[in-house]
Amino acid sequence: MPISRTKLDSLRARIEQDDTLRAVDELRELAAELNSGDSAATARVRAWSAVLGADARTVMVALPLDAGGRDAAIAALLVGARVVLADATAHPARTLAELERTGADHAVLDSARLARLAAEPAVPLTDLAALRRILHVGGPAAFDAVETVHLTSDPSGVVGVAGADREIGAGLIAAIESVAVDGLTQEHTAEFVARFDEAVLAAMLHTLQAHGVLTDPAVSHTTSEVLTAAGVSPRHHAVVERWLTALTERGVLGSDGDRTRGTAPIDRTVVDAAWDAAHRLWTGRLGGAEVMAYFRLNADRLPQLLSGAEQAALLLFPEGRTDIADALYRDTATARYLNTAVGAAMRVLAGGPTPPRVLEVGAGTGATSEVVLADLAESGVDGVDYLFTDVSPFFLDGAQKRFAAYDFVRYGVYDIDRDNREQDFVPASVDVLIAAGALNNARDADATLRRLHELLVPGGWLLLIEPTREYLEILISQAFMMTAAEDARLRSGTTFLSRQQWHEALEKAGFTVVHTTPGGEHPLAPLSQYLFTAQR
Repeated sequence: MPISRTKLDSLRARIEQDDTLRAVDELRELAAELNSGDSAATARVRAWSAVLGADARTVMVALPLDAGGRDAAIAALLVGARVVLADATAHPARTLAELERTGADHAVLDSARLARLAAEPAVPLTDLAALRRILHVGGPAAFDAVETVHLTSDPSGVVGVAGADREIGAGLIAAIESVAVDGLTQEHTAEFVARFDEAVLAAMLHTLQAHGVLTDPAVSHTTSEVLTAAGVSPRHHAVVERWLTALTERGVLGSDGDRTRGTAPIDRTVVDAAWDAAHRLWTGRLGGAEVMAYFRLNADRLPQLLSGAEQAALLLFPEGRTDIADALYRDTATARYLNTAVGAAMRVLAGGPTPPRVLEVGAGTGATSEVVLADLAESGVDGVDYLFTDVSPFFLDGAQKRFAAYDFVRYGVYDIDRDNREQDFVPASVDVLIAAGALNNARDADATLRRLHELLVPGGWLLLIEPTREYLEILISQAFMMTAAEDARLRSGTTFLSRQQWHEALEKAGFTVVHTTPGGEHPLAPLSQYLFTAQR
């Protein structure tokens, strides 16, 4: 029985108009076959339509177009479903991520791929609540918790499961998740974040109002007027523009189109009280007193930082010392948790069949290196090659003294903003890449991720630590020394990429995100710093 002309007309319109569809030419070709009354094509599509059923809403097709994918996609369109054409050769973790992202209720793939999905360590961590049915073509396979429909009995090898990779991936996740944080609750951390943000916003406002602007709710100012009144150096204009955005978005200041409306003057005692409240919640629970003292010092020096009379780097590294940086990057609860998680992951990766070649980029003060190198030394694995890199001789000199006891460590310069070949770094020469808080200082994180992807061997791992929200405290401190962004941060006017933007950037660069920690219920989740574990 032929397919009705009305349905065929609707089908052709969907193919032409849906800009989310790929492989439009192939789908258009099958639609033409159906239109011509081709009985074989019609039978195939009708069979797929019957199995999909009228209740399909979003169908992800991860089957090669020439192996049934084209028929399945057309059938899904005919039953009125949205179609997502996925890469039929992608890593299983990426397929799972696509299922979660699209909210597909039906998936179409080959049986061998289904077997790999079922064995993928990331399955328990993937939200598949929307998925109701998987249609698989090939040999028998199983997938718990959803209905599977086996369409043919062709026993085409359900054997290509990468057992070693699967075990390593599961081991990585287990090792990372085993890292504990004691004595903290999410409520306490969230309360600190709220009070800390209030203190920083108060400091921003007090600094600007001290220059005679934004002191009257009835008067609005252009951004240029604020910058001029506050004596802001041109190289710091973008920082203060973000101040104004933060103050406006949080309701401290008002907005009249492209002008900013003032508010009643804030008293210095209010600012001090806000800092004291944040200090009480932080000290002894989330980190040492020196961290809050550092940010408070920056707040006090804001007039000098804005004008360029004071350098932010000298507040972070006074007289060339690293004690404040160590307190920030090594001794806070978040730093301890994430650095320990990287060390735990590195222990698993070092236990592979061959000693790993490790490259750490933007290693800085060596806060993460300290933990990882100790774990590698304790693991007893021989032959590990660890290359500690940074662009600064200051950090390289310090690391060579600090880590002199580890004979498997080498030191060198690697610039995350330059081409690998220009720096004599060979593609596919690294097994594990570590980047802890470095990539947020890249000019273009997308380009940097592509370069890092190129350095990794196929199946190699990236352990990436990054902050993922607009940290107001950074806007009064390290933002004055950060590289201007040329990626999504420039377009969104933010200092850091969000968690979702990092996931998208990693996927776009060719990585598969296997795990992200901490999870949503973790005590440190409100601080929004994450370890992204990704595989090439």
